[in-house]
Amino acid sequence: MVRPRQLSLLAGALLLVGLAVLHPRKPDDIVDATQFSIAFFATLLTGEAVIFAITFSAASSWPSLKAIDNHIAFREWVLVGWFAALFTACGLLGGIEEAATYGALLFILANVFGVFSFVRLFGLANIGGRNRLLRDTLTASLTPAGRQQELGASGRQLQDDPTVAAYLSTVNLTAGTNDPSGLRNLVHQLTDARIPPAATRNAVALHLDVLHKLSRAGLVSGVDPVVTTTCAEEIVGSLVTHIRRLDEPAPALGALSRYLAWLAGAAHLMSVRGIASTRAAREIVAFSTDSRLRILRLVDPDPRSATGPEELGSILTGPVPHLAWLADFTEFHGAHQASAFYGVHEYLTGTKFMGNYWDGDSVLTRLRDALYSPTGRLRTHEAETTRQVFGPVEEYDRFWTLVSVGALATLRDTRHPHPPELIRPEFTPDTQLLGAYVRSFASHRWFSTADEAREALLLLISHTEPPGSVLSRIRKLQRRADYPVPVPRIPPHRRPAALVLAVACRLAPLAPGEPDAELRAFLTGLPPAALTATAKLAARVLPSGSATTNPVDTVVGGLSVLQLVGAHTREEQQQ
Repeated sequence: MVRPRQLSLLAGALLLVGLAVLHPRKPDDIVDATQFSIAFFATLLTGEAVIFAITFSAASSWPSLKAIDNHIAFREWVLVGWFAALFTACGLLGGIEEAATYGALLFILANVFGVFSFVRLFGLANIGGRNRLLRDTLTASLTPAGRQQELGASGRQLQDDPTVAAYLSTVNLTAGTNDPSGLRNLVHQLTDARIPPAATRNAVALHLDVLHKLSRAGLVSGVDPVVTTTCAEEIVGSLVTHIRRLDEPAPALGALSRYLAWLAGAAHLMSVRGIASTRAAREIVAFSTDSRLRILRLVDPDPRSATGPEELGSILTGPVPHLAWLADFTEFHGAHQASAFYGVHEYLTGTKFMGNYWDGDSVLTRLRDALYSPTGRLRTHEAETTRQVFGPVEEYDRFWTLVSVGALATLRDTRHPHPPELIRPEFTPDTQLLGAYVRSFASHRWFSTADEAREALLLLISHTEPPGSVLSRIRKLQRRADYPVPVPRIPPHRRPAALVLAVACRLAPLAPGEPDAELRAFLTGLPPAALTATAKLAARVLPSGSATTNPVDTVVGGLSVLQLVGAHTREEQQQ
């Protein structure tokens, strides 16, 4: 594409043709003028070389020299100088005064254009100027003409773009060389980019990719974790801004929620195994828990301690996006997952849930009653809309049981110690907190006997989702936006042990002294392979589920964690 400056340069060169033809000069005058012009030309060229050598590095010139050249017009300048030398030399050797004069005039034009190029390059001598140039280059690569939809279909396709690939490669290189300033500059180039609406999905995908690279740098590459988490917080802030602009933000918000939960668990595990330093793991865990709380407040229609009207209202619209986000938010044992049910309950019913999950109150049971109970059925617009989305109560029960499969399968391994340095609110080794998380699903009781539980398990395994079911609509929503996070979604039927545990926890006693006969009968009736796999899962994710010779006892003992919830309330009542 021809730029205005190139047109101006061409117009000046054509104007000089007429001047050279009308007023040719003598060879001695031409040589004298050319000597001064060449000296000035060489001075400008040397100045540009010095500025470039001193100021530019890999982190500040990551796309290519072409992007910088397009900004400072270096090629146009050198090309005019080449033509000037060519016309001057040919004119002097051939005795053509017009050609030699034209060459001398072109040298003057080249010097004028060289001053322009030098000023443009001097503007890049400071980091702010370079960041602006690279920011604009990155923005242009995210919105290539005619390819917005192609790139937006899958975040992974962004890496095929040469400019994006160069940017990501530079992020890796800068993190590997432990260059905090370079890392900050690269993050600023992304977060300060003025992304047009058509490229928002591309920007979200790139933000998630960079967030993962920053986290990996803090845990593995030895980069100062304070620097990486500060940059990661800036990425999340920019990411939230872009997510708000999406037509359907639930898939992106869910991908970010899942990644942050996985990241905290990965930092914990890497710290325990000595792969990452405790300091790095602590900073990552703090960043993850704080960011998830920020996301929670975005979805809650009426968050606690809201500071203004801008914090009221959920950024999600409709029951399906809320259910899709909550299913993602409860995976990987992430912080604040039990609190997430409160905002979703309010959105789905139009009323607040006033219970306390620490006391054993069940959000899902209250939601079920609000939607389907003959006596407590709500008639609000929100409740009517939610009932239409779920359909019959059987679909409601099946949906939440399948959601609990992912939550149970991805709980942290309780056999590993929890370093005290990693203890944060909602990220602790507290077994009562774990019990509250599991009880959020286990207290949703839609069967009460072993026979009913076996029938429910068979239904969950064999049922095929109809096109209009809530799960089918959620999967369709998620398929429309596939974001590059290292935590792929695994369907419930590929987690048979967690599926059995999700059914078993709904038979487990919720308070001391309650019978566990139905739970034991259900477990005893399972095939040996299924029971063994379920016992291994319980031994891994439940604190009291240490391996025993009897797999039934392993599962029953592990699910006793549910009885810890509300213990303080029971003690007060006894007193």
